[in-house]
Amino acid sequence: MHKISIAGAIIDSVLDCAKKNDANKVEEVFIEIGELTALNPDQLTFIFETITKGTAAEGAKYDIKIVKPRIHCKKCSYSGNIELFEIHHFFLPVIKCPECGDADIDIIAGRECCVKKIRIS
Repeated sequence: MHKISIAGAIIDSVLDCAKKNDANKVEEVFIEIGELTALNPDQLTFIFETITKGTAAEGAKYDIKIVKPRIHCKKCSYSGNIELFEIHHFFLPVIKCPECGDADIDIIAGRECCVKKIRIS
């Protein structure tokens, strides 16, 4: 259910930007979604297409880039990508350093959900 509210917030932001720039039409929206958000690009696109009917964003193309998780380990100083083997919809994954196995890490990428740019006319 959180997908609908997130999609709505994204479209509100896009439409607000289009209005501020006197755009008649939103042609394309470029979005980055972190893998750790558990947001599905196909589901988001479907929601976007549904909620934009009758707006300046109706018929827009959605270019959604998935950002892989990256961490920094506080114990061994590993910085880099991690692989998630299984994501459960109702449970947060336990993220550990692939080098030393410690869970005292900082997540430096993979939780994004942002509009990078829009193409308007």
